[in-house]
Amino acid sequence: MQPQWPCEFPGVHWIDEEEEQAVLDVLRSRTLFRHYGPAKPKYVETLEAAAREFYGVRYALAVNSGTGALTTAMAALGIGPGDEVIVPSFMWVATVAAVVQANAIPVLCEVDESFTMAPADLEKKITRRTRLIVPVHMAGSPCDMDRIMAIAAQHGIPVLEDVAQANGGCYRGRKLGTFGAMGIFSFQLNKNATAGEGGLLVTNDERLYWRAFSAHDMSLFWRDAQPVDPEPDVLTWPQGRRMPELCGAVASVQIRKLPQIVQHMQQSNRRMRAQLEGTPGLQLRRLNDPEGDAGPFLIFLLENEAKAIHAVRQMKEAGLQSAVRLADYGLHIYSNIPALVSKTTLSSAGNPWSLEQNAQSVYRYAKGACPASDALFARSILLPVPSRLTEEQENWAVQVIKKAVQP
Repeated sequence: MQPQWPCEFPGVHWIDEEEEQAVLDVLRSRTLFRHYGPAKPKYVETLEAAAREFYGVRYALAVNSGTGALTTAMAALGIGPGDEVIVPSFMWVATVAAVVQANAIPVLCEVDESFTMAPADLEKKITRRTRLIVPVHMAGSPCDMDRIMAIAAQHGIPVLEDVAQANGGCYRGRKLGTFGAMGIFSFQLNKNATAGEGGLLVTNDERLYWRAFSAHDMSLFWRDAQPVDPEPDVLTWPQGRRMPELCGAVASVQIRKLPQIVQHMQQSNRRMRAQLEGTPGLQLRRLNDPEGDAGPFLIFLLENEAKAIHAVRQMKEAGLQSAVRLADYGLHIYSNIPALVSKTTLSSAGNPWSLEQNAQSVYRYAKGACPASDALFARSILLPVPSRLTEEQENWAVQVIKKAVQP
């Protein structure tokens, strides 16, 4: 009898009476809003305090989603018309959407065999209009932050790290999200720590924090449950991105469990990689820092597209239903994002693509815009690694994969 392969949703497998009691506490107090209520709210503040300690940063701001964290960060960084923002070809639609929502122009960068931003191509994509670099630590694994930060520093360009899929991961012993000017995280259902929905920004820059605070709220600043007048230098237009206490209650528990969740995924991932190493016709994803990979996904490459298509079919038929060829991985692949490919506008004015300030930033986003990435996506397979696997389940999955990739 074959083992059952669990659903991915890493944080979900760790939900227990702790999250339940925190949610009941919010409901019983009837204090659902983060700033005030019948009782003193505490859970969003508790999450932010835990985040400051966990990531080792001066400031943390909880918001309503990972997408909200991205758009809030763009507002804090002052991204707008005339600006170009470099994003990798392998991402999530929210990353590029935040750029467009800011009326800036996304510029695609190739990924390499780590399936993260390729530093060599990043250098080629920088122009005098480049205002921001957004490395995405995709599928749990860190980007080459040494080279990316060196390139950014050379050109004087800030970095915003998207850590939505790698929460709890590190690069050379330092938490992901703490290298750039700002880092963002997600607590959506699929993430390493979850509240169903929710997001987080971290930074060591006081001015960026208060600009983000202004944007995530209503251009208000709160002290002791009372709004206070903002400093003009940090005032931004409001987005209403505040995290509610119910999400804060769950997320404040999950962030405490995050090290254990990540450790379990890392152990499963490493054991499976070790067994797959040297399999004929199979090449494992290159890791920029094997110790820092958070572990929620395995990615491996086959010799060509036909073999990848065949192997995915075999894996699914054997019971690994969550396996997917990267080229078919929905809105994670640049050319699978219809609004990006067609340059869908935000309004009848044609923005951001037709704005005068963006006239020099003419790019295409259909398949072929990143040929090196396309070639990788065509022959690569991604498999989520659930966060509470048994070694029996791991061994079974490895055997399924080996059989599926046989010539």
